[in-house]
Amino acid sequence: MKRTLAALLAALMLLTFLPLTSLSARACTGFDIGCSLSTSYAYVGEEIQWWVENVQGTVPDTGDFKYRFNVYRNGVLYSEEEYHDFSNWKVYCFTSPGSYFVRVSVKGKHYTAQKDSSVINVKAPPHRITKVEPLGATSLKITWNRVPGARSYWLFRSTDLDSWTLVRHTTGTSCSNTYLKAGTRYFYKVFYDRDGVSNWLASSIASGVPMAKTRITSLTSPSARRIRMTWARAAGASGYQVAMATSPNGIYRTVRIVTGGTTAIFSGVKSGSALFFKVRPYRRIYTTTYWGQYSAYRSVRVK
Repeated sequence: MKRTLAALLAALMLLTFLPLTSLSARACTGFDIGCSLSTSYAYVGEEIQWWVENVQGTVPDTGDFKYRFNVYRNGVLYSEEEYHDFSNWKVYCFTSPGSYFVRVSVKGKHYTAQKDSSVINVKAPPHRITKVEPLGATSLKITWNRVPGARSYWLFRSTDLDSWTLVRHTTGTSCSNTYLKAGTRYFYKVFYDRDGVSNWLASSIASGVPMAKTRITSLTSPSARRIRMTWARAAGASGYQVAMATSPNGIYRTVRIVTGGTTAIFSGVKSGSALFFKVRPYRRIYTTTYWGQYSAYRSVRVK
């Protein structure tokens, strides 16, 4: 009889301790939040990753837990999700500026722990192409601004805004695109990457047209108060801008726009004056005018 009572008592004690064993094995009492971003700021278009690590009161099998990552923007719930047990991480792409954090919940069988990540201040996209300028009849130079913390940049080109070709992967903020067709319009956009993030938002699109640089071939004063000027034809150009100044390094002002031709005649010019001229080509496509480089200056003294 005593042996029977002892066995029953041992069984009751075992049943009493079983839930406690289960609780310690399947409960979540705390955790840490990891983040791929190493700074407290990010930019619109950047993609980062948060994950759960150092879970306390867990077992090796993460399938025993469910996870939820809710994203808050400016203190308001911005992106909500249900609990899931297939992963303990979340990838998120910032679509607008603001102050963001993620509220992570880890749900075990008996207890749910909750924690907020550090705040990330998201700013407007910082990258933009600042200049597309012709270097000659078959080349363009593309320049963009430097993004703080960026490791490298990808420059893409298109002629139809539909299909894009990688031009260069570089750590610099400019590059020359060669073997182009004179007079053809090319579109460009640039991406960047920096530590801990992927960037899926390209810069705004900029365009340019390769044109040859012209030169003044003749500048004379054939008669009183009269100037005759000619220049070389530039491949890719549809017209030319003639600029004049009263000193070599003075302010050059436009005095003539010539469409197609390569000659300009000026009458009624003040006799005895010394004048300096430059010419640059341009190409007009629809409503946009693309400018080439100025020629070297030449001077003439008016009769």
